[in-house]
Amino acid sequence: MDTAAARWDTGAERPPGEPRIDPLLADRVTEALLLAGLPVGYGGHGPGVQLRPARPYDDSDDCAGLIALHWEPGPRLAAAAAMEQPERPAAAARRIVGSTMRNALVEFLPAFGIEVVAGRLGGETRVGRAGGPAPATGQDASVPAPTGAGPQDLGIGADVVHAVRRAAALAGLPVADHPDAPGIALTPCRPVDDGDDTTGVADLRWNPSRRLAAAAEGDTPAAERAARARTAVQDAMRHAFGAALGACGLDLQWRRPAALPYQLRAYGPAEQPPIRR
Repeated sequence: MDTAAARWDTGAERPPGEPRIDPLLADRVTEALLLAGLPVGYGGHGPGVQLRPARPYDDSDDCAGLIALHWEPGPRLAAAAAMEQPERPAAAARRIVGSTMRNALVEFLPAFGIEVVAGRLGGETRVGRAGGPAPATGQDASVPAPTGAGPQDLGIGADVVHAVRRAAALAGLPVADHPDAPGIALTPCRPVDDGDDTTGVADLRWNPSRRLAAAAEGDTPAAERAARARTAVQDAMRHAFGAALGACGLDLQWRRPAALPYQLRAYGPAEQPPIRR
């Protein structure tokens, strides 16, 4: 896969003296983001992760070649936030989406051998260098595309599916077509007890790319590294997109059934979304 097109700018089109980023580091970061199943803002345009040259905090900050990671939400939320005061709903939603997604990057990119430093208060989230080995993966063409039933075929309510997709579009996140596809996957929600009615409710989780999922199968050292990266992505992204979708108007709730993993339940649209229909 050619990841060079995903760089925001390596300096070829910038005026002399403007900051640049290391193209090899940009390729390494972009590849990790694609393996995680995240969209990348190609050419500096969202939605998704954008790679930009790090800018110095002050004269003593030597950040030449470092990459600053930004998250661009969907165009509708970006446009609405740009027209509002900072305390208004759309602007607040954009801040929450951006900060939670950057936090997720800080959490899972080290599993791909990439050093990430959380920004100072109000500052940038930076990639310093690629240190450890990256998980070994094949090409997308060598991994069979997953197939399966769609969310509504599994008994998830149409209003829930629509609300998840709408909130995800505002946040700039992909939604999986079925439970094994990359992105936010919707699966039927198991009840906690006899009085827990979960009819039509979705349990949300994150699926990385099919290349990373395939590389994690097996008991070789390479498969173990890929499995650790997959788990890091799934855990970081589930917490991040839960906060992001909640900020974008989805009614969510965490539940912990006895002897079962945590559930992130989606019930439908929230009463007060950041953007009205």
